[in-house]
Amino acid sequence: MKIKRAVCNQSVLSQGQLGLTFLFSLFVFGVCSCKSIEMKGSETSSKSESHGIKRSPETRLRVVSYNGYFTSIFPKDNGEVRSNKFIGAKGIDGEARLRHFAKWASKAQADIWAMQEIIYLKEDQADTSAEGIGKYFEKITGDAWHAAADNRGRLVLSKYPILWSGAVKKARGMAALIDLPESLGDDLLLINLHFLTKPPEVQVSQATRAIDFIESVGRGEFTEIPENTPIMICGDFNSQPSERPYNILTKLDRVAKLDDGKVIHCNDPKPMQLMSEARGTFGEVAWSGAIGKSDAQPPSRTIDYILPAKGFMKIHQAFLFNSLILPEKTLSEYGIERDAILLKREGNREKVDHLPVFLDLK
Repeated sequence: MKIKRAVCNQSVLSQGQLGLTFLFSLFVFGVCSCKSIEMKGSETSSKSESHGIKRSPETRLRVVSYNGYFTSIFPKDNGEVRSNKFIGAKGIDGEARLRHFAKWASKAQADIWAMQEIIYLKEDQADTSAEGIGKYFEKITGDAWHAAADNRGRLVLSKYPILWSGAVKKARGMAALIDLPESLGDDLLLINLHFLTKPPEVQVSQATRAIDFIESVGRGEFTEIPENTPIMICGDFNSQPSERPYNILTKLDRVAKLDDGKVIHCNDPKPMQLMSEARGTFGEVAWSGAIGKSDAQPPSRTIDYILPAKGFMKIHQAFLFNSLILPEKTLSEYGIERDAILLKREGNREKVDHLPVFLDLK
């Protein structure tokens, strides 16, 4: 506001032939007017900055894990809307998915994204790259991003440099070493997983292979990864907390199972959907009345997770983002649309596929 004050002072000086009393009065009026303009501008800025999905000033790192359904939230590298046997043929509007995600992605206020089903099919691999997605993400969010993918469905986007990335073999996963600012702890090893839907024994095998990778890192077999780097496990496990894959990963133990008394090494904040008691991350929402007033039918299963290692920062808050059940006032405050995470609509039922999982650390 220095420029505005200079303008006000110039206005005062132009009245140099007036009496001292009038000069003083005019000066006070000018300064007050400038301060009023400054305050108004500040209020406008504050209101604008408040738009975004529920992030507290205490949050120093926000991570989001999201299954993007067959790369439908990103265009091809040439900008074309994606179409495949899972989009269009199944009633999924590819253009709408692209538009909805582009609108809410910047409102997520995330620092790191762990994504699944991105560059997933062979045809995606032919026309889409991590670099292309990174550039597109910069365009829709207005921020600079680093991108890494395994070209088999897993993608990591980070505001901080990605120093190394590689496959978590036979676990349907990738790992990315992220160079965090020193104030956050230097580095983070993000493990991004997407287990097969079934059978359960295959999921157990994939979780076990993830443990193999983590232990090999601990033995120093990856020279790129510094010793004692904290880990965070994210992804779509296609299994629930009562099942073995979840227990293997939270306890970092190959034979772990529910209620076995083993030590938990990775915290699960057990997030709920915003403004709901539901914990499910997969399924649909059914309306029995006006949108925003009906009882929300929760997605029926919890299968998506963010599990930070104990001792890595402090969990501030965690939640599942389900735009379909939020009141209009909340949607307006966040600057998002109701259909943000909609997959497709069938009568009074709205398919959501997977809900994004948010984790805030302080």
